[in-house]
Amino acid sequence: MSTASPRRTAASPSLDTAAWIDAAFEMLAEGGIDAVRVDPLAKRLGVTRGSFYWHFKDREALHQAMLKEWRKRASYQIGSRIESRTSAPDERLKQTLALPNSTPRSKRAAAIELAIRLWAQRDANAAKAVQHIDRVRLKYYAQLFGEMGLAQPEARKRAFMFYATLLARAYVITDADTDVSADLAALLVDP
Repeated sequence: MSTASPRRTAASPSLDTAAWIDAAFEMLAEGGIDAVRVDPLAKRLGVTRGSFYWHFKDREALHQAMLKEWRKRASYQIGSRIESRTSAPDERLKQTLALPNSTPRSKRAAAIELAIRLWAQRDANAAKAVQHIDRVRLKYYAQLFGEMGLAQPEARKRAFMFYATLLARAYVITDADTDVSADLAALLVDP
């Protein structure tokens, strides 16, 4: 089932850069970076390819804008949303652990992240973006474990295990017999 944006009509306001980036993320989630092409994007948005070139110099410029937006969404927005709910570090970690696959929005984010991580295997700019996000997230999780009283070396190890588990939760498909997600918080967060 496609979650494509509705087509633009003559009465609709003109597209902005964010609309192109959002449509590109949809295509990325559906088919990887090779699916993010100018003509299919324009068709999806119901505009001409000239509209694309009004906002971006070329396809590479769109890719760079996507990576910039993903870095913003993948680190700062999620962390600030969880921090606004609770200040307790263990609760922030537990809420983060519950995010993968919890809503259609989180499933979409996981699909985008997987596509970007696959893209990073063959593109230096995407690899830099992923490395940046991994560094930011690991530092944040280590900080939370430190706030819980762990020494820095142990906090960094726990942060890595936590993060690896968080990523795996988004991509490992389980059934009732193999799902242990209810026990993960006790294993990873609780002292």
